[in-house]
Amino acid sequence: MEMLDNWTFERRSHSYRVARLALLIGEKMGLSDRELFVLGVGSLLHDIGKMRVPREILVKPGKLTEDEWAIMRHHPRFGNEILKRFPSLAFAGPIVYQHQERWDGSGYPEGLSKDEIVPGARIFAVADSYDAMTNQRSYNSVKSAEEAVLELSFQAGILYDPLVIDHFLSLGNPAEFEPRIHCREESFLQEIFPMEGFVGLFASLDSDA
Repeated sequence: MEMLDNWTFERRSHSYRVARLALLIGEKMGLSDRELFVLGVGSLLHDIGKMRVPREILVKPGKLTEDEWAIMRHHPRFGNEILKRFPSLAFAGPIVYQHQERWDGSGYPEGLSKDEIVPGARIFAVADSYDAMTNQRSYNSVKSAEEAVLELSFQAGILYDPLVIDHFLSLGNPAEFEPRIHCREESFLQEIFPMEGFVGLFASLDSDA
């Protein structure tokens, strides 16, 4: 994860927060231990493909140009390609590949909609959007937790799976669940991550650099 930190400032903390929130939603939805494991790993590695996107695009303030967006939209595909190189991590590929798809088909890279999107990616989309709204990035202004929850509820059945939104809302007041999504990184990795695949992945990426 340190390599991602060096590429764009938000990656590590964002990935851990989103993974933890996705797991909280998944637990509310009654996912099995196996499904939660896949969701956690996929969420943690969702943006690994951005290592193949020029850094100046990732940290650019303001809107991207059409050409820059065309490059950015490849990062889910890049991430899936990276994970396919490692059998111990390939199971997370569908979430990584589909994490920017949206319920109404307006997402990318395939424009999938509704049940065409794997459940883990539908859960991830809600967790990711909440985190994007409530934390500073190079291209957005910060909303309060309450504003973010309201925005997500408005988009149920449009951008997001309404069932996932229902379970997200069942987490309660943000003041109650926010402390639960901030956890020690080391303990989180030990809890859900296949360490052999983790070491092999980043050793290989390092040698490719």
